[in-house]
Amino acid sequence: MFSLNFLGGEVGFWQGKVEKLVDDFHDFRPTILAMVPRLLNKLYDKVRSELRKKGILGRILFRLAVRSKLALIRRGNSSQNTIWDKIIFEKIRQSFGGKINRVVSTSAPLSPEVCRFSRAAFSCLFIECYGQTECVIGCSQTINDIESGETGIPTAMNYIKLVDVPEKEYYAKDNIGEICIRSPAVFKGYLKDEAKTREAIDEEGWLHTGDIGRWTPYKTMKIVDRKKNMYKVRTKVGKVRDTGARKQ
Repeated sequence: MFSLNFLGGEVGFWQGKVEKLVDDFHDFRPTILAMVPRLLNKLYDKVRSELRKKGILGRILFRLAVRSKLALIRRGNSSQNTIWDKIIFEKIRQSFGGKINRVVSTSAPLSPEVCRFSRAAFSCLFIECYGQTECVIGCSQTINDIESGETGIPTAMNYIKLVDVPEKEYYAKDNIGEICIRSPAVFKGYLKDEAKTREAIDEEGWLHTGDIGRWTPYKTMKIVDRKKNMYKVRTKVGKVRDTGARKQ
């Protein structure tokens, strides 16, 4: 917090209730929005729910709006003054304060569908990142990377390799396997838990993340699975998919 204040930033404290989070955003008027996919999923589901009330015409209009905005973004045009903004997207941006100029999605996979919607809705720099508490940000999309569902290239100081997971038939020779990270940013270990530390970091200093990744033809990383296959989301347990925790 002190660093933010020193650099001219402001710190706001939320009301402690998830259902009032958008109200907090509206009051804080942030310029940089770092979000977990769960919140973007909720936003997407809320918009879709509203469109269902407008019938098939509303749904067609929404799909056309997203497609048209993405076409502009791919050509380097992130204008927020198109007809689609006036009809749909401006209301979304204003609900977050109306000043956002970049959005960062991190901590879990974001479905391509929600990613495309988010890029169109916010019409600003949108970056997907991959990282863990144990290593901060391991991969990040670059400014000009607008592919959906990918987490980009290794960030500065980070080395990333894939290792075989034979029990799930993932092999590094096929550019797919468990993501391992070696970097000065990797943590030293878990407090007073040497056994768990040895399980996470091997003798060569590689952090075994437990996430399954695949190198794309563009040398970017895509998260496709979990080594142990299961993870917790509140009270439910489910397999990691590229759709994250979004309800279908």
